[in-house]
Order: sequence, then C-alpha cells, then structure tokens
Amino acid sequence: MKKSKILMQKIGKYFRELSIVVVGVAITLSFSYWIGNRSEKRDLALYLNALKLELEANIQIIDTEIEYLQDWENYARYLNSHDMQSLHPDSIRWRDYEGLGRVKNVVFQTGAFEMLKNSGTMRLIKDKDLLQAIWNAYLRLEKIRFDIDTYYELKSEYAKKENQLDLEGKVNTIPLYDFFTTYYKLGTSERCEELSTELKITVLKLND
Repeated sequence: MKKSKILMQKIGKYFRELSIVVVGVAITLSFSYWIGNRSEKRDLALYLNALKLELEANIQIIDTEIEYLQDWENYARYLNSHDMQSLHPDSIRWRDYEGLGRVKNVVFQTGAFEMLKNSGTMRLIKDKDLLQAIWNAYLRLEKIRFDIDTYYELKSEYAKKENQLDLEGKVNTIPLYDFFTTYYKLGTSERCEELSTELKITVLKLND
C-alpha cells in the first residue's frame, strides 16, 4: 500500500513538473509570437511610410514632366491648326534653343516598392484593394516611363534629320514640324495626368 502511495506521489509530482514546463513553454511561445507580431506590424508600417514618400516623389516627377510635355503639345497644336504659310515667325522663334531635340531621362523611384516585395512583408497587407492599388501604381509607372522614353527618342530622331539652326543660330526651318504633325496625338501628357491622379489616390489610401 505504501509503495502504491509513493508511486502515485511520484507520478503526481512528475505531472506537476511537466505542467509547469508546458505552461512555461506556452508562455514563452506566446510572448515570442507577440513580439514577432509587433515587429512585423512595425516593419510593415515603416515600409508603407517609405512607399508613400516614394510615390509622393514620383508624383512630383510626373507633374514636372506634364508641364514640359504640355508646352510642346501646345506647340504641336499650333502647327497642326495652321498651314505652312500662315505660321507666324514669332510663334515659333522661341523654339530656337539648344535643347530642341534633346532626350530627357525620366527616372522614377522604385526602391521602396522593391524592398517591400523582397522583404516578404507584403503578405501582411490585409487590405486587398490597397495592395492592388500599389501594384497597379508601379506597373503604370513602368508603362508611362516607356511611353515617355519612346516620345523623346522619336523627337530626337526627327531633330537629327533636320538642320534646325543656321550658322548664326537662327531658325532656318520650322522646328520639328514633321515630328509634331506626324505624332500630334501621342497624348503623353494626358496619360501622365491620369497616372498622377491615380498615384495621389493611392497615397491617400496609404494615409488611412
């Protein structure tokens, strides 16, 4: 009887000690999960803030580009609304400058988006509409960059074909007349305006 009682006491002690260990492990795991969860949320907040700042910087780049493109598109509209004989010299003289056919390098910032993708933190974004908006924003940035590059490459090719200035630096042809009458409806600035609006909406979503 004594042996049985001693055995039961040992078993009881074993289970008590085991329970303490199990509870200790459970608390440790729960704490580690809590710490990890907090860390992930903090990392996500940092990435999303960096993304917001990057999109705001890209909006500034696009808005600056819109002004430049609209300037040339106004010139294109003028050329296309007149015949060669009715074009007024004063309306085209201001186009006589060194950068007439230069190619601008428009570079958008994408570092924060690449870091977010590579970190694996993107899976923590529960708002699927926000996630889709972020992806669409950067896909369209790449598309508009290609469109702008194409525009400037074409413009540069046409500029090289014509001798824009005489020896005294005066216009002896109508600057880029063939280019702007051929590619009058490229609509690059309109697409930039649409993208700028889309990015601004995405930034507002990131602020929520």
